[in-house]
Amino acid sequence: MKNEPTFEIFRQAFSPRVELALAIKKALDAPSANLDRLKAAVSQLEGALSELGDGSAEKQYRAYCMASSIFAILAEWKHALRNAEPDARRFLSSAKIKSAEMDPASTCGSNERLSSFLELVAGIDDVGQLQSLTDHMDRWQLPSLLFANIPARGYGELGVPSQGMGSEEPEKLDTSVAFVRFDIDGEPAQKWNYMAPETAYDLTIEVRVSNWPPNARTLTLVPIAVEVLEQGWLPEFSFSKPDGDGPYTLTGTKRAVLQVAQSFGSRPYEFKYAAEFDDTSHCREVAIVGHRQLRLEGTDISSNPLTGFSNVDRHLVQLRDGLRTFPGLNPTDLANTMVVLAGLGNIAAQALRQGMFVANTSESSFQEKVTELLRNRPGIGEKLQGHPEAAGGITDLTFVDVPIELKVENSRVLYPKDFEKYFDQTAAYALGLGKKIGVLCVLESTEKDAPVGAPEDDINTFVHQTGQSSTAIVVVVVRGGFPKPSAYSKVGGKKAKSAT
Repeated sequence: MKNEPTFEIFRQAFSPRVELALAIKKALDAPSANLDRLKAAVSQLEGALSELGDGSAEKQYRAYCMASSIFAILAEWKHALRNAEPDARRFLSSAKIKSAEMDPASTCGSNERLSSFLELVAGIDDVGQLQSLTDHMDRWQLPSLLFANIPARGYGELGVPSQGMGSEEPEKLDTSVAFVRFDIDGEPAQKWNYMAPETAYDLTIEVRVSNWPPNARTLTLVPIAVEVLEQGWLPEFSFSKPDGDGPYTLTGTKRAVLQVAQSFGSRPYEFKYAAEFDDTSHCREVAIVGHRQLRLEGTDISSNPLTGFSNVDRHLVQLRDGLRTFPGLNPTDLANTMVVLAGLGNIAAQALRQGMFVANTSESSFQEKVTELLRNRPGIGEKLQGHPEAAGGITDLTFVDVPIELKVENSRVLYPKDFEKYFDQTAAYALGLGKKIGVLCVLESTEKDAPVGAPEDDINTFVHQTGQSSTAIVVVVVRGGFPKPSAYSKVGGKKAKSAT
């Protein structure tokens, strides 16, 4: 039987519906915050619909929510491609499998909009086709839920027990715990989050619970770590059942401390939060939805500098985080590459600050000096090999089979993007050594009378396509041809005299 007008249910469903419609319009665009907004909106609407019974309008909302959940997976596919994440196509495969297994008739009746949406998903093979889904969702019209059916539950203000149910066991309900957000010191958590070791941070967590199990008194959120020794670094959160009727939004803040620093090249610490009720005997299923994984970076570059130059260290950390998403890149190869880049970053910073290389330095002199300086570093030493064969050619240097190609440019001032002509050679050596990454270090030693470049701008990464293979090329530009810093004033004085 239809209820009287239910303004509270109307409000609870209407606001998430509007937020979801707005999130869908922006979900395919950068930055990734648009994707996070979409996921949160889907979770909010799911929570609101869990309060509804059966009916024509309710089925139309559930169909829209089912389509939105599939669309969120496809949006994640596009963001994964944009970020060069490994195996990004798995999101497309997941969306197609879920749409193929979906049975709209069982929960949504005959819904033409949902059927058309599923047909569109089945035909998608290119990310450019996703806009058609956005347009389809934008044209999806939904009725008002002002006269919504509310299931009888036997408790609370929103339900009235049906006749003859007094002696029967209450129906077991589905419960969902949706992770809405994590904040670290008041800032939203990102894909990679830096936390200085042995430093306390405020970790805030927000979850949304629908259909709290009737006999449960507390909900506990427990962090699960990859390594047992890391288990106690993040706090547990415990929430008692709030007063009133759900869905409930719960927020807690506690201290988090990474107790051990990690090496520069190692993977970040990974934690995943699990949700546990103390009693689920009257709950059919507890679904955990939303992003609940935290990746925490614990490299301490202040006490363990990489290059000896703080600005270069910070840049290398950002560069490494980007390379972690490169498809097929072995973590060990990345770690070895970062050891090399720490050495080359030191050389680039020294050269810029001290005028290490004179104008028109020869390639042989440059190779000799770089080899000497790299071998002087304790983390490199004898592992640096000169002129090994690879792909039918002779590489300049390798470090644990990561190729390091050395070049000299003495004709004009150039920047990392200008050395694409050497990418084929560097990539060929990398592939010949079984690697997905190579390093190209170029000395630009044209004669100068003013400072040029900065290490942060002179170290960059590029993706180079060779046949069917993609290779990450890291370009390091070392500047030469500078007069001593004290000579700049003399040069300026000469120019002033000549002008007069």
